[in-house]
Amino acid sequence: MANQQLIQGELFAATGGIKDGGFLDVAGTVGAELKEVNSYMTSARDNRQRVIKEEQAKAKAVDKQIAGYVNKMKSNVDLTGVPPAQQKAIQGFLIDQKDQYVQAANEIVKYSASDPEYMHYADIMNSVNNSFVNAANTLKTYKASQTEFIDDFQNGRLSDGDLGLKKQAGEIYSPDATFTVENGDFIFTDSSGNKLNYRDFKNPANKAYKTATSIANIANTVYKSGAKLSQTQSATIRLQLEEAFNTDPNALRSIAADGFFTGQPMAISQEQLNDAANIDELQDIVINQILTGISASADQGYNEKMAKQRRGNSNNPTKQYKTPETKYLTSKEAPGGKAGNYAVYLPYNPGDPIKYVAIGGGSGEPTTTTTTPTTPDNNVNNDKMKLAEDFIKSKFPKLEPGSKEFTDKLMKKYNSL
Repeated sequence: MANQQLIQGELFAATGGIKDGGFLDVAGTVGAELKEVNSYMTSARDNRQRVIKEEQAKAKAVDKQIAGYVNKMKSNVDLTGVPPAQQKAIQGFLIDQKDQYVQAANEIVKYSASDPEYMHYADIMNSVNNSFVNAANTLKTYKASQTEFIDDFQNGRLSDGDLGLKKQAGEIYSPDATFTVENGDFIFTDSSGNKLNYRDFKNPANKAYKTATSIANIANTVYKSGAKLSQTQSATIRLQLEEAFNTDPNALRSIAADGFFTGQPMAISQEQLNDAANIDELQDIVINQILTGISASADQGYNEKMAKQRRGNSNNPTKQYKTPETKYLTSKEAPGGKAGNYAVYLPYNPGDPIKYVAIGGGSGEPTTTTTTPTTPDNNVNNDKMKLAEDFIKSKFPKLEPGSKEFTDKLMKKYNSL
């Protein structure tokens, strides 16, 4: 057995382990294996490079997609001229919203457009964008309205019709005013602790100059007419005012509070002025006071016209009396107790006596003379009356002197001379 093992060992040594003889090509075998290993390693390296490039491409694609979303973010809000405290509130809002937007943009790329999660993150980004747009528009409106309010205040155009609103506006537009930003809306807190969304705020109304001018023109018209205000005129003016105030309730409050006509407000409280439930009652109070003023203007115009006529007539006695009316007076009515036709002259001045002039001639009729002892004869031109009477008798010989037709023609001719 031992000899057999020796024989096998010698054989292995002689043949290199090859049964048919010869030595094993160790170098060749190892080289082939190394070549195969190198090929594998090269292939693996190439595969890794390919994977890296693919992942890099994917990352770039995702970054590009996210950048596209971020570029769509509408966060450009102009803070020019905004006080520091207000800038801080707006910038804090913008930063918070940007964070929400970017987080959603990073998540949305993980899902296909048909995935509900995709829509969830798309909604977040749209909501943020809408809040940015809203904030920009709100700030633009706020700055413009603030400028308008300050200008109106400095030029005395603001109405006192709602002092509460006027005070609130002063607080909101103060450079020291602060607010929070919610979904792009500015939320103020006034001195009374009331929260106010600026979206719902309207500047105080200006004084109702146009309405006040219309009322002043009406008063001026009735004043110039020289006549007292009639019931028809008063009713017409009331309807005009009701229409104007129904169209613009702020004009109603302004007329009551801003002292256009007297320099002082009407005696109406702020509570009454701004009680929406009793607006009709307020309207009646204001219109009644306006009509009282217009009626006073009419009375003033009438009185001034009468005074002017009296001053002018004092230098011309024939103009102290209105155009005469023809009347038949009984013996009890006629001055001197003689019945007949008389020209009755009413004085412009109600305190002056009435003048009676007898018309016609013949039996039983008074002659053309002044029959009132308190009126001078030269108040009526007797020569003119005689000429008129002669003219009518010659032109209308069939008319009976003293008849109504004769008297009418006589007075018409007299007044034309």
